[in-house]
Amino acid sequence: MKLNVDFSELQLATSKMLGLPGLLAELRKQKFNYKTGLSKAVEFVNDNGGNVIDLPDNNTKLVIGDDEAICFHPYPDVDLFYYEN
Repeated sequence: MKLNVDFSELQLATSKMLGLPGLLAELRKQKFNYKTGLSKAVEFVNDNGGNVIDLPDNNTKLVIGDDEAICFHPYPDVDLFYYEN
């Protein structure tokens, strides 16, 4: 018997226990589009007392404690969420 169940939201919730790096990795793994991925990451940062800093070239720096990441959208024709630590 094969179950047709989508565990993507559960995996996303579980990744939050690993902090900012875990969440960002899961957003990328699930191939979120840039706008939705950034929105979920910013919400996580705000909920956890972090800082969101808008950088030039429409990049966004996310900071929670010692964890930092820059989120960006490098290819206009590829709408995927990208980040680097």
